[in-house]
Amino acid sequence: MFTREEIKEFKNELPVKGIQMIKGRTGISRPTIYKFLEGEEIRLHLAEKIWKEGWLVIQEMKEKRAELKRHAEEVLNKEY
Repeated sequence: MFTREEIKEFKNELPVKGIQMIKGRTGISRPTIYKFLEGEEIRLHLAEKIWKEGWLVIQEMKEKRAELKRHAEEVLNKEY
């Protein structure tokens, strides 16, 4: 379903606690998530859940980083 290259890129985009977050949100075991991230075969519905939830985690992380960056720019650009 997903190419090794897509999975590798997906894995690299995940934050440090990404696997724990996916586990907490989906209830899928960490070993199964690791199998998916290593390109091993897992059941299709689990792969879809991991992919979708991981994508949401990545998007949330990017939004938080952008918000922090905007906030830092505001603070650093204020004149006193």
